[in-house]
Amino acid sequence: MARLLTCSLLLLSLTGCFRMSLRSGAPRGGAPEEQTGVSLVAGLTTSNVVTPECQHGFSRVDVYWPWWGPVVFAATFGIVTPLRTEYVCAEAAEAAGLVPPEPVPSSHSPL
Repeated sequence: MARLLTCSLLLLSLTGCFRMSLRSGAPRGGAPEEQTGVSLVAGLTTSNVVTPECQHGFSRVDVYWPWWGPVVFAATFGIVTPLRTEYVCAEAAEAAGLVPPEPVPSSHSPL
């Protein structure tokens, strides 16, 4: 019994954490917002950040497991993993005083 408990605690301690951050360098256009989603079947599918209020893209995006995420992951044997996404919308280039970049030409000719 002690061996099973020790192995269980060791296994739970190895779950680790997950965090991914993206910084675009664009100026912030507001306060941070949050969305909660799921990743299914050990990350084969994941939730997308759909934000109609961010018309000029993102300034910052952080994706991470909430504190209770490893418990759900273990209880569902890795089928469901909750993810929390925190994002900040980018400010319009004109409002920030930036010059919009020139469009990049396509490197492949259309078929």
